[in-house]
Amino acid sequence: MTVRRNPSGRPADTPDHVWRRQMDAVRARTVPQRLEEWRQLNEAGAVMEERSVRMRHPDYDDSEVFLGLVVARYGPELAGEVWPESVGIEP
Repeated sequence: MTVRRNPSGRPADTPDHVWRRQMDAVRARTVPQRLEEWRQLNEAGAVMEERSVRMRHPDYDDSEVFLGLVVARYGPELAGEVWPESVGIEP
């Protein structure tokens, strides 16, 4: 069984020499460094998602922003079952 440590193929718009350097840089990081980078990327994504809802709906209060995020992540049906107050909230 082959264990893959990095993606097997490079993106079509990335030259091979650049891809190799990128994978070398990833390999050079420790596991804690990789996990911290992953955490930061997830946090940045969550901040962007929240700002996106706030920009589309400047009239939403914090609770409505939260519900908009729930609807976006889980869909209106599940959100409505768990948070009935989310019905009608747009992400």
